[in-house]
Amino acid sequence: MSLILNNIHQEQNVSWQTYLAYGERQYIKQKSVIYSQGQIGTGFYYLDTGLVKIVATTPEGNQKILDIHGEGKLFGEQAMDQLAYFSSAIAIKNTVLYYFSLETFREIIQLYPEFLPLFVDSVVQKMRILSEDILLKTFTAEQYIAFSIEKLRMVYQSNEISITQQDIANCTGLTRITVYKILKKWKENSLIDIQNRKIIIKDKEELNRIFL
Repeated sequence: MSLILNNIHQEQNVSWQTYLAYGERQYIKQKSVIYSQGQIGTGFYYLDTGLVKIVATTPEGNQKILDIHGEGKLFGEQAMDQLAYFSSAIAIKNTVLYYFSLETFREIIQLYPEFLPLFVDSVVQKMRILSEDILLKTFTAEQYIAFSIEKLRMVYQSNEISITQQDIANCTGLTRITVYKILKKWKENSLIDIQNRKIIIKDKEELNRIFL
């Protein structure tokens, strides 16, 4: 688990300033859809400022949050094969993106050969994150929620996370009542506080001990 969390931190620290001049800068308003599941993709995105959630709709019509991206992250790379997106991307708050088309991608790797390993590394990290679902199935509900909150804390880079109990249920696949009971217990034990649709982490070390 620490390896996955370290990968999140490392990707946030990668400098993309050299390459942003080749991207198309886009301002996305809060709650706007960036791309939709099933849409044919033609490029990928770099998240400069803001937050984006990646969600997938199941055949039953339920929505599951697959990931939440913070500043300095790539997303939408699966569209580089010009097939359909298997998920949707939605801005959680006002967000600034840089869009890179397939043609621009080819131009950059011609000018900057070191860009390709950087891009591939991002894709590999995404594969590791997807594979974590297999391990998370061995977690108890409490471990799963604690891990998810720590992951979000690293994305938000803050001990205050704007997320609802329903969002956590959608992230983990747990029922809302299960999430409510666990968060209630943690609040009573002073691990967290809950205010205005925010979870405030008060004891990060103790939360981490739950899943480590």
